Amino acid sequence: MDFNAIANSFVSHYYTTFDSGIAGRPSLASLYRPESMLTWESQQFQGPQNILAQLTKPELATVKHKVNSTDAQPAPGGGVLVTVTGSLAVDNAFDKPLSFAETFNLQPIPGQPGGFFIYNQIFRLIFA
Repeated sequence: MDFNAIANSFVSHYYTTFDSGIAGRPSLASLYRPESMLTWESQQFQGPQNILAQLTKPELATVKHKVNSTDAQPAPGGGVLVTVTGSLAVDNAFDKPLSFAETFNLQPIPGQPGGFFIYNQIFRLIFA
């Protein structure tokens, strides 16, 4: 398994879709399953519906990410652990970028060879 290729492909897809705006973001639902969990700035959400409700909040209507680094390692059960760092701009405030770190635990989708879903996701803004 080329875990780096899986991580890079996933990161590109995830942030491109997220940055397409609230209208495109619901298509991220296919990356989550009922057991998926998101921790967003200490708040926890489980399952696709609850996670998408957080990711499509009005205050996140316009977000653009700039990925600075993607690191990956193989994880138990054929999974891939991915850590991303970068910056993001909310409401096109590119003059006020916010630094972030995000970690994903991708796990194989049962019965779907080559497919992965987000089992765990942790998002944190970084303030100096």
